[in-house]
Amino acid sequence: MKKIAFLLILFGFQSFAQQKMIQKKAESYLKIPFTHFDYNELDGKLADSIHTGMKPLHYFEIDKNIVINKYKQLNLHKKSWFGRKLFDEHFSSILGDDYSITIDPVVDLRLGKDNLSPDKTIYQNTRALRVSGSIGKQFSFSATVAENMARFPLFLDRYAWANRPAIIPGQGLNKSEDRNYVDYPYADGYFAYKPSKYFMFEVGHGKHFIGEGYRSLFLSDNASVYPYFKVDATFWHVKYTTMWTAYQDLHSEFRVDGVYKKKFSAIHYIDWNATSKLNIGFFESVVWYNTNRRGFDVNFLNPLIFFKTAEYEAGSNGSNTVVGLSASYKMPYQFQVYGQFLLDEMQVDNFFNKPDHWANKFGYQIGVKYPDAFKIPNLFLRLEYNSVRPFTYGHNTQIANYSHNYQALAHPWGANFNETVFEVQYRKNRIYAHNTLSMGQKGFDYPNDDIAHGGDINHYYDRTDGITSYPKLNGNLGKILIDQFEAGYIVNPATNLKLFGGFIYRKTSIDQEIKTVKNETTKYIYFGVKTHLWNDHFDVF
Repeated sequence: MKKIAFLLILFGFQSFAQQKMIQKKAESYLKIPFTHFDYNELDGKLADSIHTGMKPLHYFEIDKNIVINKYKQLNLHKKSWFGRKLFDEHFSSILGDDYSITIDPVVDLRLGKDNLSPDKTIYQNTRALRVSGSIGKQFSFSATVAENMARFPLFLDRYAWANRPAIIPGQGLNKSEDRNYVDYPYADGYFAYKPSKYFMFEVGHGKHFIGEGYRSLFLSDNASVYPYFKVDATFWHVKYTTMWTAYQDLHSEFRVDGVYKKKFSAIHYIDWNATSKLNIGFFESVVWYNTNRRGFDVNFLNPLIFFKTAEYEAGSNGSNTVVGLSASYKMPYQFQVYGQFLLDEMQVDNFFNKPDHWANKFGYQIGVKYPDAFKIPNLFLRLEYNSVRPFTYGHNTQIANYSHNYQALAHPWGANFNETVFEVQYRKNRIYAHNTLSMGQKGFDYPNDDIAHGGDINHYYDRTDGITSYPKLNGNLGKILIDQFEAGYIVNPATNLKLFGGFIYRKTSIDQEIKTVKNETTKYIYFGVKTHLWNDHFDVF
């Protein structure tokens, strides 16, 4: 009988195990997939003791009733096998006394039209499979493998093909030579092990986000996935994360026998709940590359602060260290104020006497978010400002910059910019709407000119030319406005399958046009169906 029940559950012919499956997931060490929409919904519902600085969160970190009650609220209680699988349940589930596994197809199928290329149909065709589960009380795992073909709106297409190989924002490397479309694989996964209440170990291929904002100046999900090993230590009111990663640089001059140059990173992040309302975080990261066959530098295996000493001992030209301080405060009426300060380099004398000196490399963020705004459940508002000085995240050896696969590891605009973000979203039962407005100014490099003005973190800079003053927004000034609206219907809350439609309005102007930024207005409309497991990255410049 046990074998028969196992097979029935495996092939989805019974639904009696679904409630138990949701409960097991809510108690597991699986990650909650990071999308701004889903994490905005969590804001205001989490206990004050939870450490929210490093994302994605794991299900066990939050109150399991948040997950269970949302599923109960959205459950349509379909009776037929097809109805349950489409609207309420995982496609296939395997449930035992001390293990659980779910298997689901993943799709992103969309069609659209762009006013700047009216003769072309814009499309996304993603087919994928996701397997996740838990074994025993200490192990969880997940893996997603996807194959993608797409034709992007013109502004995104130009961004993708600006370099070789073409790079899809937030996704991966294009393998097609045909300029009419992109063809790219995607794979992420992890294995998590929690031997005690104090420690958790995780190895995987994925990405992370640090902070409370829509953007992060420390580490964001803007770049494509990367291999990593992460250790979380939680004690008292502190969560201390140490993570080691491997990135790569795609510049042709660093390629050897067709293999891209590798670089490595070590990250520390302390998340301290100083009071029930105040959270303080400290961040540091160092990126280094294989100079003198250096490989993975054991100096940076030290799980304690500070990297700067190890960087000095190894030779500062071979690595790039950034540090940061974050804070958030929960105010009355559900308001939460948050901010970040990122320091790449600062010369104290120049900071006070020459504030526009190129070596004063830093950025800051300040924002406020308002979950369940005006006491309306699931109405979320955010206002955020980000500003980063020229040359921040860059490095004079180029390869040691704070990037992976041409993409910035923090803010997608790189450096030398000011940006304001306004976000609003609302969900009523299974119907939702989400709008994000991003607008700002950025100093780009000039076309056909090798002089770096500090906006492109991948651009090698040499400050031996005697020019030391680089005010913010210097260079080829561009103005950017991107508004993305999306509304839809949550088809299946268990898998986060959504039917949706959306519109992007993008207006850019620049002193001298470059590959990725023109004097133009884009109007892009689209609709489709997707399994919402990661963020779109349409708000690149």
